[in-house]
Amino acid sequence: MILSRRCFIGGSAALVAAPHRLFAQDASDGFTVLTARQAAAQLMDTDRPATKVESLSGQWPPPVLHARQGEEMKIRFVNELDRPIALHWYGIRGPSDMMSISVVPGIENAFDCSFTPPDAGTFWLSPVADVSRQREMGLYALVLAEEKELPEKFTDVPLVFDDWRLTDDGRIDATFGSLEDAIAQGRLGNWFTVNGRYRPKSDIPTGLVRLRILNAANVRTMSILVKGADPLIIAEDGQPIQPRQIGASGLILAPGQRSDLLVEEGEESLTLAINLFEDVIEAAYLDRKGPPTQTALPDNFALPANPISTRLDMTKARSVPFLLEGGERGGMTGAVYNGEKLDLRALLEKGMAWAINGTSGLAAEPWETFSQGDTVILDVDNRTKFDQPLHIHGHVWQVIDDLPHGFRDTIVIPAEKQAKLGFVADNPGKWGIQSTIAERVDSGLMTSFEVT
Repeated sequence: MILSRRCFIGGSAALVAAPHRLFAQDASDGFTVLTARQAAAQLMDTDRPATKVESLSGQWPPPVLHARQGEEMKIRFVNELDRPIALHWYGIRGPSDMMSISVVPGIENAFDCSFTPPDAGTFWLSPVADVSRQREMGLYALVLAEEKELPEKFTDVPLVFDDWRLTDDGRIDATFGSLEDAIAQGRLGNWFTVNGRYRPKSDIPTGLVRLRILNAANVRTMSILVKGADPLIIAEDGQPIQPRQIGASGLILAPGQRSDLLVEEGEESLTLAINLFEDVIEAAYLDRKGPPTQTALPDNFALPANPISTRLDMTKARSVPFLLEGGERGGMTGAVYNGEKLDLRALLEKGMAWAINGTSGLAAEPWETFSQGDTVILDVDNRTKFDQPLHIHGHVWQVIDDLPHGFRDTIVIPAEKQAKLGFVADNPGKWGIQSTIAERVDSGLMTSFEVT
């Protein structure tokens, strides 16, 4: 979780990537170079102006990074923007000294990151500080880690859903850090894109297709409908699950959550729509092309399991309280910020509006320390008036109740509800637990823990 400006973790295999899909260049030493700079994007329909955005690759749409489970991934970051950027590899259980990184401006400050993803799955690279501005400006990348072996062959189709708060002349609304957004729902957008474009049209084959979907919005939970097929959900946040149909209710993704959907062979084209409940808007079109492949999906199909710790030792579990407070009508009277106890008015004057266990934002020392291998149960008490999607760095967790739940890295705690979240503290280092709603993590809804 520590922000480190340089990181290099050794591995034995080469980067598996496709430069034309990365929108990046390869260095002679095998590193893929990502250069963050401004770009232009057609976020609204074509008769309206283009929008000035920022991209980790300097091009638009945002990059898609490709890796393979168990093989080394090598990325060189260059920052040509006018301010530092802090990034986190959401969902990847890598080494703690490089999962959150800070990149200062200037080519002379380029740094190299190399690590070996232990899991296959759909992940993403996104800001972890100044999140409201940097995520809204487009500084993120989808990360697709391919399986060592797949039981069936299918075509991967990346789909990144986002919304944008735009002015009539196509500019991104510059009201970042507003108190209204910080204490309430957050920065809702008024234009929707898929893969950085307004209502894009793409061709897909008639055979088996895996839709790898990310919700990159600042705050909006996406309710995604797939017209023309009833796909199987086969993974959540990169972790394989027992496949199930999404059905008529569609796919619900909080900010930062991902799902893999498997669409079986067919000739009918697909329309992806967003259910706003007061309206349904079409967001993207996937046209089937090519001859049928006659590929049938086995009845017992499932993705190979990742090597995660799934056995929670409840007889020796360590239970710790995890209190969420703050926000509009939340009743919080104050919290500790930078080591000082402040009342609510003083907190708000410093841009802080939320707290975890009585502390707003990261403290100088981790909130808790666990021994490697500990089973940890967080007794989460959400005393706020809002649903809270929580992400854990470097680990996966699951809801503990009477129903079976899979492991994932981002779980939603409903407003004014309690839940138990369990995980095995198996990845040494300092890590974060944070809201995935951009405006809330910026205004205090984040803490850290250490595994020794």
